[in-house]
Amino acid sequence: MALEKFGTREYAGGVVHAPFVRAGKWVFGTGLRATLPDGRLDPDVVRSTRPLGVPPQSQREAAAIFATMAHHLHLAGSSLERVARLDQYYPDPRAVDPYHVARKNVLAGRVSPSTSIIVNRLLNLDAAMDLQVLAATDASGYQLRQAAAGSGLHVPATSGYAPHLRVGDLVFIAGQLARDASGQLAAEAQVPAGQQWNGTGIQLETDYLVQHRLVPALTDAGSRLGLVLKAQVYLSQPDDLPAFWLSWSKAFGGRVPPTTVVPVRHPAFGTSAATVEINVVAAHESAADAVRDIDCDVELIAGDMIPARAFDGLLFVAGLMGIADGGICPSAQVDPSAPFYQDSAAAQMADALRKATKIFAAAGSDLSQVTRALHFHGDLRDFRNCHLAWDPALRAEGIPFTAVEVAQQMFAPGARVVLDLWGHVPE
Repeated sequence: MALEKFGTREYAGGVVHAPFVRAGKWVFGTGLRATLPDGRLDPDVVRSTRPLGVPPQSQREAAAIFATMAHHLHLAGSSLERVARLDQYYPDPRAVDPYHVARKNVLAGRVSPSTSIIVNRLLNLDAAMDLQVLAATDASGYQLRQAAAGSGLHVPATSGYAPHLRVGDLVFIAGQLARDASGQLAAEAQVPAGQQWNGTGIQLETDYLVQHRLVPALTDAGSRLGLVLKAQVYLSQPDDLPAFWLSWSKAFGGRVPPTTVVPVRHPAFGTSAATVEINVVAAHESAADAVRDIDCDVELIAGDMIPARAFDGLLFVAGLMGIADGGICPSAQVDPSAPFYQDSAAAQMADALRKATKIFAAAGSDLSQVTRALHFHGDLRDFRNCHLAWDPALRAEGIPFTAVEVAQQMFAPGARVVLDLWGHVPE
């Protein structure tokens, strides 16, 4: 079954964006900003001549995005009542609280698992936020089951999101930090005050986050670590990747589910001392036998990671980079004496897409079935040439993408882009 796309727009320079995609029982919304059809931010939302107008611009933006979301979810056979997950990227943390006001107004009593990350820049430099949404179709018949009151999975009162949600046999866990009930980084997640060493900070933080946040949430939702289908990890200290991975791999017994690791600036999270935030999607225990591992020969940031998992018609793909042998791939290596003939970022993106092609083929799918493509750039000026690395036919049809600028340091010298893909496996 082909994907169905809704709200497709052509931006400047022939960039075609498909913000909403229906794939089987699911609808994806990607790269949602308060923009006009040409890609510019809506001046009725900005109100540049009335900078002191109320509500704040970020709240107006959020309200406009949710109105667009409701319209296109309806066209795609879904609704705001069936939203399973939200993700938000903001260049300025001051936008978060006004966004929460708008979100609560629209989704009062049913705010789904959420992840909010501070990034450097968005594709619209005057935008305060970029949203992603995932919802079940009405035809799926899936019921949404939130964490019960008193479950002990505390969340900040201002945001009000559900710590986990079961939709059909998928379990969505909100972005988790290694914080305790006070909202601060837990003492057990830190090197003791005044000491320069007594445990590795990122490992203490990761171990606490996994054992005291992820495991209880998964257990409460009827799942477990072994059924994680995909994880997104945001690291605000990119040099921590090797030590982080030791803890992350240990948690899964050396067979790590598909994981995308994104370097972000510090502080990037709601708790400013935190250096890692993780969200996951998992299968419910009752459907464990339906999880299918997709193994193929592609180089990822770690050799003990599963390239992808398929479940319920969806393909959950590990983060992809243009890397080989622990550094950037040969096609992206630029001769410093003649640097003007190559675009390293575009070559890295092309390498990531070659890997994606192999993964999708191994799953019985192809890149026409991408339901979401998140480009994480060290510099957004690389976006256009990286976008052009996609197959021209796919670009002409519209890709469900967004691009955000994160930390310049990307785990390997010269690395410039991380590609995070979600897909559909036609049944």
